Amino acid sequence: MLNNKIAFARLMALLKSIDPDVPLPEGLEDYLWENMMVEEFCAKTRRFEREGAIPKNAYYVVRGFVMVYGYNHKLDRYVFRIYRENTIVAMDCFMQQEISEYCIWGCQDSLLGSISSGHMDTIYHRWEGMKDFAWKTASRYKATKEKSRNLLLGIEDTETRILEFYNRYKGLLPP
Repeated sequence: MLNNKIAFARLMALLKSIDPDVPLPEGLEDYLWENMMVEEFCAKTRRFEREGAIPKNAYYVVRGFVMVYGYNHKLDRYVFRIYRENTIVAMDCFMQQEISEYCIWGCQDSLLGSISSGHMDTIYHRWEGMKDFAWKTASRYKATKEKSRNLLLGIEDTETRILEFYNRYKGLLPP
């Protein structure tokens, strides 16, 4: 269970903000409280999901950063997405339970909550409309990440782009 009431309240506020006109179903909050797990604290960088496998969990970033990496045709690793505190990492491959071409890593000093695909299936079957809500959540993050990436890449001056990157992701800047 996600055992920190403050972190859980932040997650619930985030979920409620996705579609403020549609209240979350009765009982969902209790179900999430009982079935979301706290992942082991990342004392050092740690892989949560492997490329070439079906993702087991969706993640809520309680603290720190999550990096999603892909591999190009030369098998060089590249950063695909960065998720910061109070965001949900649930990519299409998790939603569709298909093999992922990405791996998910928690950065040092990160803490994540997770929910399994089995528990998500229970949510989809128990509460009508929750599968659409989950897709809306995932697509919202995807669109937000694409917009952020495109804005950053649109900055022509390299120094300004780097400064803006570290302004957005302060915790990634070395001490």
